[in-house]
Amino acid sequence: MRCAVLSDIHSNLEALTAVLDALAPERIDRYLCLGDIVGYGAEPGACLARLEACGAVIVGGNHDLACVGKFDLGWFNEAARSAVLWTRDQLSCTELDALRRLPLTATVEPCTLVHGTLRHPERFEYLVEAGQALDTLAACRTLMCLVGHTHLPFFLEYDRRRRRITRLLTRAGDLTEIPFTDDADAMRYLVNPGSVGQPRDGDPRASCAVLDTDRHEVSIRRIPYDVAAAQRTIRQAGLPEFLADRLAVGR
Repeated sequence: MRCAVLSDIHSNLEALTAVLDALAPERIDRYLCLGDIVGYGAEPGACLARLEACGAVIVGGNHDLACVGKFDLGWFNEAARSAVLWTRDQLSCTELDALRRLPLTATVEPCTLVHGTLRHPERFEYLVEAGQALDTLAACRTLMCLVGHTHLPFFLEYDRRRRRITRLLTRAGDLTEIPFTDDADAMRYLVNPGSVGQPRDGDPRASCAVLDTDRHEVSIRRIPYDVAAAQRTIRQAGLPEFLADRLAVGR
């Protein structure tokens, strides 16, 4: 099985379209989305429709839940809060209901999906420390846990028998064609595909992952898209200028 893993699309239709177009020639069996379909960008409804059209399995992110009153806006900075309030006004009742029904976690063997950490998915904590990674893997009952939220791609391997992290890959050159074993008794893996719609690792190209369970391989893909077009839609919508500017620098 080949799975496309997408996260943090953030209403960036140009980026999402480029990713789906790039993956179209490949044999993708399942699309998995780790949350934050909406927020920041200017095309929330269209992004949700594209994911629903490809039958994606989706878990909720903090922006998705904030749009339907299930996450406190007090946690957001001013620009993010403005975008959430704007997004609420753009979505139909049907679209808002789709966001409301998103689960916090999902299982698609051999993976568990969550936006933040698996120990406390409702808190939407940023998984940035080794202790958080170990807590999440301890709570994981599948071979691999897929996480988003930080907008930073990485691959982590944990040896359950030696009780230690044996690989942590964060550099772009190390994140392609990463082999893994399917021995769930011995190993656990943690993968962040990065952000489709608002990368923050200094590379403005859309980021996603392809997981091949037959070849036992994960690959982080970087896909260029029309950044200027995405910036124009944000500015034309009257959203904070900062949300458009940051797309060009990937920060």
